[in-house]
Amino acid sequence: MTRLDHLVAALVLILNLALNWRIFLPGVTPYRGSIERGYAYMANLVAQHPNPWAWNPMQYCGLPTHFVYLPLLPYWNALWIRLIPSIDPTQVHRATCAFALCLGVASVYLFVRYFGASRGAAFCACLAVTFLSPLYLLIETIEKDRGIMEIPWRIQVLIKYGEGPHTVGLALVPLALIAVHRAATLRGFPSLWLAAIALATVVLTNWVAGLALTLLVLILLLTYSSAERFSVRRVLAAGVIGYLLAAFWLTPTFVWRMVNNWPKDAFGYQFQSLERYAVGAWIGGLLLIWLGFRFVFPRQRYFAFVLMATYCFGFVVSCFYRYGLNAIPESRRYALEYELFLLLLLVEIFRLAYGRRPWLARFVLLVVLLSCTPRVSHFLSHRYALWVLTPRDEVPEFKVASALAARNPHGRLLLSGGTRFRFNSWFDLPQIGGVFETGLRNRLPVDIAYQVRSDIGSRPGEEAANSILQMRALGIEYVVVHGPESQEYYRDLKYPNKFEGVLEKVWSEGDDRIYRVEPARYAHLVTAGELPAYSPIGGQFEVLEPYVKALLDPARPALQFAWQGTSDATITGAFPPGYHVAVAVSFDDGWEAWQDGRPIQLVRNELGFFTLTPQAAAQSTLELHYRTPLETRLCALLSALSWFGCLLFWRRNRRSHA
Repeated sequence: MTRLDHLVAALVLILNLALNWRIFLPGVTPYRGSIERGYAYMANLVAQHPNPWAWNPMQYCGLPTHFVYLPLLPYWNALWIRLIPSIDPTQVHRATCAFALCLGVASVYLFVRYFGASRGAAFCACLAVTFLSPLYLLIETIEKDRGIMEIPWRIQVLIKYGEGPHTVGLALVPLALIAVHRAATLRGFPSLWLAAIALATVVLTNWVAGLALTLLVLILLLTYSSAERFSVRRVLAAGVIGYLLAAFWLTPTFVWRMVNNWPKDAFGYQFQSLERYAVGAWIGGLLLIWLGFRFVFPRQRYFAFVLMATYCFGFVVSCFYRYGLNAIPESRRYALEYELFLLLLLVEIFRLAYGRRPWLARFVLLVVLLSCTPRVSHFLSHRYALWVLTPRDEVPEFKVASALAARNPHGRLLLSGGTRFRFNSWFDLPQIGGVFETGLRNRLPVDIAYQVRSDIGSRPGEEAANSILQMRALGIEYVVVHGPESQEYYRDLKYPNKFEGVLEKVWSEGDDRIYRVEPARYAHLVTAGELPAYSPIGGQFEVLEPYVKALLDPARPALQFAWQGTSDATITGAFPPGYHVAVAVSFDDGWEAWQDGRPIQLVRNELGFFTLTPQAAAQSTLELHYRTPLETRLCALLSALSWFGCLLFWRRNRRSHA
């Protein structure tokens, strides 16, 4: 590629920025179901507490900051939040993702050009990705989800659903594939290191894009392994080095927890007989396409690559939308990759046809242009006229959040509806919900929040009592209800009036209400028999009754729990003999407990929290400290040594060339 190619790519980027600049504007979007503020919370969290190995008490009764999400996008956004303190975190996140949306089209130009197509074909591919969306024609469900504006599906997914990290990752995927191919065909360490960095960057941005890149690299190996000067070993080496560079975050425990949780968060994905048959057919189809090109068209490697990529993603997406079958977890999310490579495949077919039958290719192009002109002209003319942004002070979620913050709560919050996705992007107060659950070790807060909202296991008339029992066990002080007349989008509480007359209503506006649950305690005294013997999931409320009765017992000394920062806390009070201290904070291997300078026992209980066994004392203070686990420190050291070694090799390589 030449400087002219880079100039054309820059012009493509400018074109897309000019078409979609309104996406960058601040305010609450018309699509109230978007979870973009959930990702903005992550950026705000990192901006306020940048230590990646600290404890995060803000969501799900606590979890390590390391396990909140993959790091690159939150830390990039946090940098801008620190540089511009007055800016809304959501504005930073939206601007980053919108820029990546436009950058992705420029990366498509470089990708097509690098793999041998002419500038004209590469530019046509960019125009197709910019304006066209064949998924509206191919998948009825996506056509019905077109939304209020005539925009391509890749933009719709970003602004309607908040698929920002996936959008950023997908923008980097074509560049990563270029880097991998260069590493396989060029000698020397710099190209190998660049490919490793590219692979690590995509994976550290988004899991879906990372898995898509893994599949694409495997397809690249299949299609180019027989090419001259293509080294499979260098591609594998780039993958190993990429993992070592990212090991500071992708620890074995982190990866295992993500793998273990992903099926649960993917609408209960299960790999059973139908899924096994689908995966078998999927792999078999890929191998047949590869064999066909290997022995019939061995030189059409780029064509084989885009065809196999289109089939790879198109198969799993079509299985989901046509038959409701998830061949892999969250198959529907690979619609973005499917559409991208489908457009590249169509452009490549047209390019090959033009070289053999120019008149036929021109006729097909004319038909395509005539059929697409109305939608393209509509996209060019509407200028996002229906993209009406609302000031945040006018939406019910922010009004409820502001009312909660004004009450200065000491306990946790149970937020129903979409308020739980947005709340922590505005206020630094703990809740039991959140937006990203794949990093959780303790899933009890998620399950109890779901039971409270849906009243699983409750008999008619007992909904409020059972919900209050569960909320007290989690240290909840306030619960938010969005009734059927609320303007909030989700309104996911099955019986929104069940707390009326049972709990104190401290605030209401329209059909949005806040109720108080008292007392809310993070730590209280219990005996061994009062600790739950099993998890209270599926309506097993009786296991919580002794535990909550102990919390409400006026005869027992009340313990004072206080956070000292995010990773340290103190518990002060009297500790009679024979009692344990139940702490409503999620257990993790990094927690340590001390009493008057001496370590004390800390064990996990059936609630996923931890229990302490202090020495009896009329008055004493327990200190809780969260420390980075040994595995994380070792992986961070391994990653640091890998970066140092790569820099050393790169420097020696430069000296040898000089």
